[in-house]
Amino acid sequence: MSGQRAEFPLEEKREIRKEYFRYLIPTVIGMVAHCCYCLADVFFVGIAVGSNGLAALNVSLPIFTVYTTFSILIGVGAATTISVCRGAGETQSINKVFTQAMISVILFGGLLGIFGTLFLREIAYAFGATDLIVDGVVGYLSPISPLAVVYMMASSLGVIVRSDGNPRLVMIAGTLANITNIVLDYIFVIGMGMGTFGAGLATIIGPFVNVALLSLHFIKHVNQVSLTKHFFSPGLFWRMVKNGVGSGVLETSSGFVILMFNIVLIRVSGETAVAVFAIISNIGYVGKGIFNGMAQAAQPIISLSYGAREYRRMKLVNRYAMITTLCFSCGVYLLVLLFPGNIIGAFVSTDAQVLAIGIPAIILYFLSFPFTGMNTILMYYFQSIEHATHTTIIAFLRGILLVYAALSLFSRLWGLTGVWLALLAAEFITFAIFYPIKIRMDRRSYSQ
Repeated sequence: MSGQRAEFPLEEKREIRKEYFRYLIPTVIGMVAHCCYCLADVFFVGIAVGSNGLAALNVSLPIFTVYTTFSILIGVGAATTISVCRGAGETQSINKVFTQAMISVILFGGLLGIFGTLFLREIAYAFGATDLIVDGVVGYLSPISPLAVVYMMASSLGVIVRSDGNPRLVMIAGTLANITNIVLDYIFVIGMGMGTFGAGLATIIGPFVNVALLSLHFIKHVNQVSLTKHFFSPGLFWRMVKNGVGSGVLETSSGFVILMFNIVLIRVSGETAVAVFAIISNIGYVGKGIFNGMAQAAQPIISLSYGAREYRRMKLVNRYAMITTLCFSCGVYLLVLLFPGNIIGAFVSTDAQVLAIGIPAIILYFLSFPFTGMNTILMYYFQSIEHATHTTIIAFLRGILLVYAALSLFSRLWGLTGVWLALLAAEFITFAIFYPIKIRMDRRSYSQ
């Protein structure tokens, strides 16, 4: 093509946008429902237990993230591989990938659950728990760890069922599961006074509801993927792992970010600052879940288009995801800028010290939000077209290396203010590196 870019007819653009939003709306609703259990835990534990309970929850999150990491790695890797294979007409590979994914979840979930149960207190200390809050950490995770495989199955299966053309069922399953969790949070934590143990118990009951409802996709025979006896294929397994490793690193890095922040905040300011970060990080977790939803809504369409070599369609869907994410993230930051005290006060309205630290903290921390959203879309775009190396590097840079460097430097230069600005630096630098790479790659490789 010389100098001119072929454009889609207007009607075709509308159809592609309509298809993206068909996945987007139920996916985002499902993601919000999935993330709301964290806010429910924070809200009810903050009321019933106080700032030490919030600090215990925040130390628990990186440990809990280990389970999420493997489930997302397998789920996203399988969904991406299945979609690309379907677009390329490799129909025999689809059921093999799905079967390998389900077996992997059961094996990894079982092993992680056993290890997490046997060594829970030691793991809590290793992840930054102090003597003051370690019992709260153990209380929260003790009902979750033995049943980690159910949580992992719900997470992986949701991604695969959505990619298999049923985002509405994933939304319904996630919403009902998390309504169950919120109701049980109130009953266990407030009504029965069970503290962090009650919050953990409510959290692990939800995935049972989720898996039961997702099973309807197969019971009603609306599935395009199914289990097969002849599933063994090392090549397909490795392809699935490569396609999912970026998402796995992203989930791991989310826990690592919380761990690093907790350690630095304890050194710079103490447990109160960790309690503030518990509120901020859980609000951010909901936002990041929505970003993941926006990216995962585009994934099946991008992967299918990539497999079928429909590159213009692939790039157009990514553009819609970018625009949607940018608008949402800027809107959220505007709310944070206008109502910081109200947001922090909703969780700990009576704690003046938390409010004093929390109001400037939330304003500075959420400056990173637009770049977080754009980097999430970029990462999933590379992953959807099987550029696993780009995805993994983005996840490692923004979630581990750059955050560690910024926290170390900024906390020494500017103290607590520097801690809250560290994520902005990491996300901005990552975006500045990889967005131009994406543009150049599209121009050179996918100029159709």
